[in-house]
Amino acid sequence: MDRSQSKQVLLIADANPENVRVLKTILAPDYDISVVADGMEAIRLATSPNTPGLILLNVMMPMPDMYTVCKKLKADKTTKDIPLILLSEPTTEDTEAKGFGLGAADYITKPFKRSVVRARIRTHLELKRYRDNLDTRVQKRVGVLHEEIQERRDVEDTYRALVEHARDGIAIIHDFKVRYANPAFCKMIGFSEQELSGAHLKKFISEEEFIKNTKRYSDRIAGLNLPRIYKSQIIHSDGSTIDVELNVCVIPYGRSLAALVIVRDIREEEAWKYCI
Repeated sequence: MDRSQSKQVLLIADANPENVRVLKTILAPDYDISVVADGMEAIRLATSPNTPGLILLNVMMPMPDMYTVCKKLKADKTTKDIPLILLSEPTTEDTEAKGFGLGAADYITKPFKRSVVRARIRTHLELKRYRDNLDTRVQKRVGVLHEEIQERRDVEDTYRALVEHARDGIAIIHDFKVRYANPAFCKMIGFSEQELSGAHLKKFISEEEFIKNTKRYSDRIAGLNLPRIYKSQIIHSDGSTIDVELNVCVIPYGRSLAALVIVRDIREEEAWKYCI
């Protein structure tokens, strides 16, 4: 690529020919220079496809004045991040404060000193390049996180659909209480999801089965190699007993552990045994 094509573009908005001549002499060797003599043209060029990397704006610009130009540039999403350096005669603290309040990055006062002009422009271009690079990296990371979140939601939706439509009962038990029960489990024991949510195991398990099952679960937590599948009984809301097969595994639950229980009604299976 030709060196001139790779130069950063600077926009000088100044109606004073002498200011423009001095600044071009200082900056032309390292930058591509565009020059306008009024505020409206400065706004037009700043929002054009060839957006400048930095704008030098004389505080004494003709209509619209410097303050209007600053406000318009900072209000436009395509130009709000362009560094804006104000050119002025030695000025008061209040005037400088007003310029900074409008979004100016810096002031350069006359007479223009080559070393100061070059150093300040280089500093603000480097800061912009750093911010742009940081913004790009942040946006890229945010994009990746959004994709990961969406993928997780898709997986969760798939698993939720499987669980919600499963024929076997599925429940999550934590601290001896039901934290989740799928429709099949609710239907199996005759309680609604609301009735089961937060209910203690003893709501649908006898004292004997409760002691037996909780001991088995404690032994599993302790690391004993016990079968995950075993037979038990649960109590229907009408008081009848249901023979079931429990498939229990330990899962993370917040900062602790819980039991994921798959419950299969084996009453028909047990009845067939007596018919053979």
